[in-house]
Amino acid sequence: MRPERTEILRAVLERGTGAEVAVRPDASQARAGLTAWFADLGASGGPVVNLHPTGLRRHRVTLSFGRFARPCIDQMAAAPAERLTTARALMSRAASPGECTISPQQTLEDWRVTGADFGVQVLVKNIEAPGSEEAVIHTAETVMVPLMAALAELIGYEDVEPEDYDEEGRVTETMVRRRERSARNRLLCLSIHGHRCAVCGFEPESVYGDAGAIIEVHHLEPVSMLTEPRPYDPAVDLVPLCPNCHRAVHTRRPAPWTLEDLRKRVGREFS
Repeated sequence: MRPERTEILRAVLERGTGAEVAVRPDASQARAGLTAWFADLGASGGPVVNLHPTGLRRHRVTLSFGRFARPCIDQMAAAPAERLTTARALMSRAASPGECTISPQQTLEDWRVTGADFGVQVLVKNIEAPGSEEAVIHTAETVMVPLMAALAELIGYEDVEPEDYDEEGRVTETMVRRRERSARNRLLCLSIHGHRCAVCGFEPESVYGDAGAIIEVHHLEPVSMLTEPRPYDPAVDLVPLCPNCHRAVHTRRPAPWTLEDLRKRVGREFS
């Protein structure tokens, strides 16, 4: 893979995980692939994700741990229940394009990291030109990003300033009164649900490329209507909307249109 493509992929992984990621071409197998890991942990101190073309029209994505990853594994095993729930939602998205195997003998619904023998394999089939850079980047976006985001969720995050807390709706005094929105929740929502509008189905990046990173995140319970801060679950409380649909949802106040209402209107308009 060309260096510029590797750099694009690194940026995609970092945007999807909220962490600094290292990426390198991997020629250890018969057909060249990619290897990625969290830069602060190194390839030996944490999880490593590999992507390789295999067979005629397949990609194989695998997760394993480096030889010195025990402290990281212990930290992931101790992750609180709410982070594990979010990580499982992310893992389900990573598994959705193919066949997923979680070892040792775990399911998507109840898996957890308990030791160095934990591993994941996702086999994506029916890929046109699996050795092409475009196909590799597509699989990286649809499988590697949510897979690594799940791991990042279990590993946890550094302490942040109050405005970056996961609670939403906190009122702060700046030039004007405003309610804070969690950047982490936006990242996780898009990692779980993707970048396709939940109302009209439009995916800006598929049309505009890098200029289309304009998808927005909608709170099903509006932050403006909160009487006190509360945590939001990115898997069930947040959805991606294109800018048009997001603005349309909020044309009704104080309670916005429901997604079902807007889908019916879009259906009548464009049927």
